Amino acid sequence: KKSWLSWLKRKNNFPNLLVVIFLVSIGYLLYANLGRDALFDWDEGIYAELGRQLLLTKNILVSFWNGAPWLEKPPGIAWVSALGISLAGETALGARLLMPLFALYTLGVVYRLGTHLGTWRHGLIAMGVLATFNLFLGRTRAVNTDMPLLASITTTMLFLLENRPAWWVALSVFGGVWFKGIAGLLSIIIAFPLMLHKSKQYILSTIIHSALFILPWHTYAYFMYHGEFTTPYFLEQVLRRATAQIEFHFENRWYYFTYLWENLGLGVILVSAVGVISLLARRSSRYLLWWVLIPLAIFTLAKTRLFWYILPIYPALALLIAEAIGRWQESKTNRRVVSILAVGICCQAIMVTSRSVEIHKLTAPTSDRLHVAQELGKLQLGTLAVLVPPSERLAEALLPSVARLTSSFRYGGMPSVPFYYQGSVEFYYDVDKFRALWESNHSFISLIAQDDAKLVPPNYKILVTTPTYLGIAREAK
Repeated sequence: KKSWLSWLKRKNNFPNLLVVIFLVSIGYLLYANLGRDALFDWDEGIYAELGRQLLLTKNILVSFWNGAPWLEKPPGIAWVSALGISLAGETALGARLLMPLFALYTLGVVYRLGTHLGTWRHGLIAMGVLATFNLFLGRTRAVNTDMPLLASITTTMLFLLENRPAWWVALSVFGGVWFKGIAGLLSIIIAFPLMLHKSKQYILSTIIHSALFILPWHTYAYFMYHGEFTTPYFLEQVLRRATAQIEFHFENRWYYFTYLWENLGLGVILVSAVGVISLLARRSSRYLLWWVLIPLAIFTLAKTRLFWYILPIYPALALLIAEAIGRWQESKTNRRVVSILAVGICCQAIMVTSRSVEIHKLTAPTSDRLHVAQELGKLQLGTLAVLVPPSERLAEALLPSVARLTSSFRYGGMPSVPFYYQGSVEFYYDVDKFRALWESNHSFISLIAQDDAKLVPPNYKILVTTPTYLGIAREAK
C-alpha cells in the first residue's frame, strides 16, 4: 500500500492516472455497440463506400464512390474507413472502427493544452467539459472528417505551445488537409497568434515542410483529372460554399450564434465569458480568443452554414471554462475544491457520454431501403437500378441551378445504398428513363419506393418487400 501511494505522488502520477481512467471509460462507451445503428446519410454512407471501394480498387491516392472517382477531399477518410473494414468486415462497425480513436486522442491533447493554462486541474476540467458537448459527442462515433480536423487543430496548437520542431507542426497541418481538404488549413489560421511568437526561420521551415507534405497529392490529382478535380475540390467545396447558399441550406446570418445559444445554453456561455475576462486580466493565453472568434467569423460570413462547421471552436470553449474554474487555486483549500470540481466534471462527462451513445440500447432497426439493398446484394445480380423516391425527385426539380453542386444529385438522396448493396448502383431521377429501362430486352433488379410501384410496368417479380420500399426484378423477354 505504501509503494502504491508513493507511486501516485511521484511525478504527478495521480493526475495521469485520472486521465487514463477517464479516457478508458470514455473509450469503452464510444466503442459499446458501435455497429448497432445503420450508417446515416449523408456523410457516413459516402465515406464508408470510399473505404469499401479502396479495398476493391487498391488505389490509395484517389477515392472512388460507386465505381467513379470521388475528388471532393483527399483520401484520408477513405484510408481510415478501409482499414476498419479490413479489420471488422464490410459493416457499419468496420467503417466506424477507428473513428473513436480520433475523439480520444483529441481529448488527450485538450488535457495537455489545459495544463498550459496553469495546472493539471485545468487540463482535467477542459477535457471533461469537451466530452459533455453534444456536438462533439455526436461526431465521436460516426464516420466523418470533422473529428480528424479537430485532432489536427488541437495538435497544431499543442506543438506550437511546446516548441516542437517545425516539421511536426507542418505534419499536423497536413493531417487536417489530408482529411478535410483546403478547409484543413483552418488549423494554421487558428494557430496564427502562436506563430507570431516564432522566429522567421521557424515560420519559413513550417511553410516549406507544409508545402512538401501537402502539394504532391494535389499536384498528382490535378494532372490526372484537371477540371474533374478542381471543380468539386476547390470551386464547389470552397468557393461555392463560401459565396452561395447551396442545397437548401438557407440559414440566416446569425445561424451559428443561435445554434450556440440553443446547443450550449446560457450557463456555458457565461462561464466561457468569465474565462475570457480572466485571460484578459492576466494577459495570458489570449490565443484562445482568436481560436473562438476567427472560425466563428469565417463560418458566419460564408453563405452555406451547417451546424457541425462550428465544431472547431469547441475545444477553445472548453479551455475557457477551465480557465474560469481553475483560476481559483491561490490556497490549498481552493485547490482541493477545484480538484473535486475537476473530477466531478469528468464523472459528469462519462454519464453524458453514456446517455449520448444509448449504452443500454442493444439493437436498432435498419431502414427499409437499406434492408432491401442489403437483401438484393446477397443475390449478386449485377447493377442495381434505383428509382429515387418522390421526395428526392421533387428536390431535384425545385433546386435552382445556382444552388447546385455537381454532386448534389449524384447520391440519389441515399448514399448508403451502394455500401449495403456492395455492388454498382445506378440512380434514376427521370421516371421516363426508368420506364424505358423496363422496355429494354435485358434482365435487371431494382429498388423502388412502394408509392412508385404504379409507375412500373406490371411484368416484375418482387424479391424483397417492406412497408416503404420494394426490391423487384425484371427478366429478359
